[in-house]
Amino acid sequence: MENPTRRYRKISFLVALVIVVLLLLFVSRIMPPSNFPTYSIVTVASGRGLYDLAQELEKDRVIKSTFLFRAAAILLGGERRMMAGDYYMSQPQNVFVVAWRVFYGKHDIETVKVTVPEGFTKVKISKLFDTKFSSFDHNKFLALAPEGYLFPDTYFIPITATASSTIKIMNDNFNKQIAAILPEIEAADKTLEEIITMASLIEGEAKSQVDRVMISDVLWKRLEIGMPLQVDVEKKTYEFQGLPDNPINNPGLDSIRAAIHPTTTPYLYYLTGDDGNMHYSRTFDEHVANKRKYIK
Repeated sequence: MENPTRRYRKISFLVALVIVVLLLLFVSRIMPPSNFPTYSIVTVASGRGLYDLAQELEKDRVIKSTFLFRAAAILLGGERRMMAGDYYMSQPQNVFVVAWRVFYGKHDIETVKVTVPEGFTKVKISKLFDTKFSSFDHNKFLALAPEGYLFPDTYFIPITATASSTIKIMNDNFNKQIAAILPEIEAADKTLEEIITMASLIEGEAKSQVDRVMISDVLWKRLEIGMPLQVDVEKKTYEFQGLPDNPINNPGLDSIRAAIHPTTTPYLYYLTGDDGNMHYSRTFDEHVANKRKYIK
């Protein structure tokens, strides 16, 4: 019969060996891959879920363990705090450092702060970018950018930005911002294209949210009865019925929500007075009277 003390030592040795192996395995998974993309730029796309982001980083040879990256990200604050953008990998870094950098947006690359206001057209956006980025192609941007789907926001864009990369950044942000309200659009029995086009008209017409939702009601009613929209920001709507074929600018969330949720009103006409306020009327005669009263 085996001596109990000897058996205990054998079991202890095996346990210790297992622990050492597991620790070595854990450490090896923490360390960067041997083919880490040193001196390259790795892009973290906007709107990516934590699982997809981890898979992408593993594919790009930035991390070995998707599990450890997700665990570190969750401990830091979760996937919603992950910062999209370009990250310069000057040297191999372990999975926890990578997670920390993405969480805090430590890009290690010079960026330019650019604010794109609500209602800017792609022409205005392109002119804004053209003055800030040496690699930016104005004509390519105009040819490729989808009007209406470039989300107005404040961006920190790498100085190496191109037409294609800025379009991707803004369009990815649009998709991220719009995702939460897609069910509302579906419930409104409208297509995304209809909502964004209407939102672009509202964006150009109203400055306050109260006016946005009221103008939304007026314009949707005009469409229903076959009346020209007669919107100042798009002169051709004076002549033709229906929505424009495409958005006329890039609206913000307030105008998009107004297009989805108009406030029911008795009005069919509105105008902006010299006093800067919106004035509404039920009939054309009331509208003419408002013109005489508020526009000199």
